[in-house]
Amino acid sequence: MVKVPELFANYVSSFAGCMGGNPDAPIWLVCDHAHQCDLPMDPKVAFANPQNDMNALTRALPSTCKCSGSVARLINSIVGNEEGEINKVFKPEGQEKDQPIFLMAASPVCIGLIEPQAWIEKPAVKTDDGVVTMAKYTGLPTYKDFINYLVAERGPVFQKAIAEKGPKIILCQGFMKANEYFKLFGADRTSVQANDFFLVAPVKDENGKVVSLVFVTEMLGFGAPDPTTEQQLELLQAGMEFRHYAYDQFGEGWLGKYAGELLTLGKK
Repeated sequence: MVKVPELFANYVSSFAGCMGGNPDAPIWLVCDHAHQCDLPMDPKVAFANPQNDMNALTRALPSTCKCSGSVARLINSIVGNEEGEINKVFKPEGQEKDQPIFLMAASPVCIGLIEPQAWIEKPAVKTDDGVVTMAKYTGLPTYKDFINYLVAERGPVFQKAIAEKGPKIILCQGFMKANEYFKLFGADRTSVQANDFFLVAPVKDENGKVVSLVFVTEMLGFGAPDPTTEQQLELLQAGMEFRHYAYDQFGEGWLGKYAGELLTLGKK
């Protein structure tokens, strides 16, 4: 039986790696990795601070990140604001709860290690026996083993947060990882629907009521530092599709106070 180091186990079973934002936002954006890291890393430092309180990740998200523009275009399209208005998505300190998004990391492991070969070959972790791979350090011999472990240990943390916070849209990147995303967030994989832009599956409560929609997309412009005109149009169109799916599922008021000016015009 695999014995995963307790330090790493506690780190995985938390919100570690998530960038944060507004935990009560209607939209969660999910990337497949945490931040970049310097290798080799000291596990007593790298895995020392699991984040067990989602509310502690309430923070103002930077609008100057290289991908902020494309993220803002997509989110504004979903909530109904002019697509280029970054300040409608990323708010300054003191207005964190007005942000319509929360940024998550499916995995707390940094980007340079979330590939099958890197997991088993790249020297990554300092130990008493020298620098070893993630496979050696964790006792999880393949990257697939790690993904299964991630779903089993981190999944319940995320699913409990869904039940408590009730995000309406959970938006993930990468069709090839769709099955893992659906399992991680507890979506009903028997009810997957396909669209030109995404796959979508519902998250249901114990009574069978849909509480969230998990979307998995492959848009090249999502997160791109300088999206082309074609990618910008794709972001706009896809955002409206996400919105329509959520509207059909949750009704007109699904965005609450986060509904944008284009949706509330004439209603106030």
